[in-house]
Amino acid sequence: MKKLIYLFLFLLIDMSYIHASDYQAQSTDVIDWRKSGTPAEQLEALVNITPGTHHWMPEIAYRYQSLYWSVQQNKWDFAKYQTKSMEKMIKRVGNARAKRAKSASVFQRNVFKGLYASIESRDKKSFDTAFSRTTRECMACHVKEGFSYIIIPSVPPKPNNIVLGYPE
Repeated sequence: MKKLIYLFLFLLIDMSYIHASDYQAQSTDVIDWRKSGTPAEQLEALVNITPGTHHWMPEIAYRYQSLYWSVQQNKWDFAKYQTKSMEKMIKRVGNARAKRAKSASVFQRNVFKGLYASIESRDKKSFDTAFSRTTRECMACHVKEGFSYIIIPSVPPKPNNIVLGYPE
């Protein structure tokens, strides 16, 4: 009897898999806006699915953390990589969200030159100054954009990062 129940369950699961795997046949009637929409419809759809700033901020925060801890461990090349990645994300925010473009531009202008210079010189004191400015500029941007409750720590927690080791 037990074997019969297992056989029945197996057949039931197997039949549902076969039915579920027929997704291509089920989607043949779907209109794909990417192919059939007018350029205006396609643009509107792309704008609607473009992630907002809140989508990129955790990635920027992760780069911020990794940047700080890279320098603490004298991993200057990794620090440069984190700075470049953070700069790309800030540019993306400015490009994708027009209402954030001015703030992103001000942030870029006020932050990255100092970070790159301190990393190139491998001078921790210079980096500390540039990183403090980065923190202040983050907060200034948050305040300007209406998110003053998002507070950036001057010494970020160690990120969960295989290159930097894991938090203790």
